[in-house]
Amino acid sequence: MPHPTRGASAPPSRSGRKSGAALAFGLTLALLAGPGHGQSTSAQRTSRGALPGATLESVLGVARQLNPELAARALDTTAARARVIVAGALPDPTVRVMSDDIDRESGPRPNKMIYSFEQDIPLWGRRDLRRQIARAEVGQMTAQAQAAEVELTERVKVAFARYYSAYQAVRRTADLHRAIHGISQVARERYAQGRGEQQEVFRAEVETTRVATEIVRLEAALRSAQGQLNALLVRAAEAPLAPPERLRPLPDARALHPTRLAERAKGGNPMLAADAAAVSGAETNRRLTDRNWYPDITVGAAAIDRSGFGPPGYQAWVAMKVPLQWGLREAQTQEAVAQTGAARARLEAREQQIRGDLAEAVAGFEGSRRTIDLIRRQLLPQAEALVRSGAAGYGFGRVDLATVLRAQHDLAEFRLQLLSAEFDSQRQLAAIERLVGGDL
Repeated sequence: MPHPTRGASAPPSRSGRKSGAALAFGLTLALLAGPGHGQSTSAQRTSRGALPGATLESVLGVARQLNPELAARALDTTAARARVIVAGALPDPTVRVMSDDIDRESGPRPNKMIYSFEQDIPLWGRRDLRRQIARAEVGQMTAQAQAAEVELTERVKVAFARYYSAYQAVRRTADLHRAIHGISQVARERYAQGRGEQQEVFRAEVETTRVATEIVRLEAALRSAQGQLNALLVRAAEAPLAPPERLRPLPDARALHPTRLAERAKGGNPMLAADAAAVSGAETNRRLTDRNWYPDITVGAAAIDRSGFGPPGYQAWVAMKVPLQWGLREAQTQEAVAQTGAARARLEAREQQIRGDLAEAVAGFEGSRRTIDLIRRQLLPQAEALVRSGAAGYGFGRVDLATVLRAQHDLAEFRLQLLSAEFDSQRQLAAIERLVGGDL
C-alpha cells in the first residue's frame, strides 16, 4: 500500500493524534504567552538598582530637582521680592558742596563754602502704590514659576507614558515573534511528519522575519522615548533608565465633571493666578498714574561757612515740580487704562480657553477609557479564545496556517491598541491636571 504524499489529507494515525495533541498544547502555550513571559522581575530589580524610570514618581523627583527652567523661575521670583523693598524706599538724597564769594562792595571778596542736602519726598501715597505694584509682580512671578512646574510635570508624565508604551510594545512584539517562531517550528514538524506542506514552513519563516523587522522599528521608537525622558531629567540621551513597571491608575469618572474641573481651575490654574496678579498690578498702576497730576516735594537745608569773614549761616527750602505737561500726563493715564483693560481681557480669554481645553481633554479621556475597557473585557478575551482554538485545530490539522497567523496577529494588534489607548488616556489626564493646576 503506497504511503500518502506530503500535504495529503489522509486521516492521522493514533501516534499522529498524540503528536498533534502535543503540538497543539505546546503551540497554545507559545501563542498565549503574556507580555514579558520568561523575564524575571527580581532580576530586573537587581539590575536596575536606583536608576530612575521604574515609576512616574522616580522621574518626577529628578526632573523637579534638576530642571534649569525651574531654577531660573525661582531666581526671577527672588528678584521680584527684592523689588518690593526698592519700590517703597525713598530716592537717594542729593548732597552739594559749593564754593562762592562773599558779597562785598569793595576790596577782595573772600571765599565761603555752602554745604547743602536735598531729599525728594513722594506724596499722595505713591510709595504704597509702588509697593503694591511690586507685590503684584511678585504674585505674577510666583504664579509663573508654578505654571512652569506644572508644565514640566505634564511633559514628564507624557514622556514617561510614552516610554512605558514603547517599552511594552517592544516586549509584546517580542512575544509575537516567539509565538510565530513556535508556529514555524510546528510547521516544520508537521512537514517532517508528512502532515503539512512546505509552503506553510516558508510562510511561517517569512512572518517570523517580518515581525523581527517590526521589533527593530519599535526599538528605535523606544530609544527615542528614552532620549526624550532623559532630556527632561537633564541627563544624556543614552543614559540608562530602569524598566517601567506601571502607569498611574486612572481617576474615578466622578472626578472628571467638566463644570467641577472648571471651578477647580479658577482657584488652581497658575496661569489664571498670574493673569489675576497682572490685573491687580495694572489697576494699581492706573491709580498711581492718576496721582501724577499732584506734585511731589523736595526739601533741602544748607550750612554756610564764611571762613572767619562773618558768622555762619543757614538755608532751608521746599521745592516742587509744576505739572504743566498736561499732554504727557493724559497720555500716561490713557496708557494705564488701556493696560488695565488688556489685562482683564487676557484673564477672560484665559478662562474661556481653559474651559474649552478642559471639555476637549475630558471628552478624549472618556473615549480612551471606554476603548481600554472594550479591549480588556471583550477584544482580548475573544482574541485569546480564537488563538486557543486555532492552535488546537492546527495541531490536529483541522485549521490552516493562515488562520493561526491571523489570529495571533490580531491578538498582538489588540495588545498594541490597548497600549495606545492607555498612552492617550495618560496624555489627556496629564493635560487635565495641568489645566486644573494639580493631580486629580
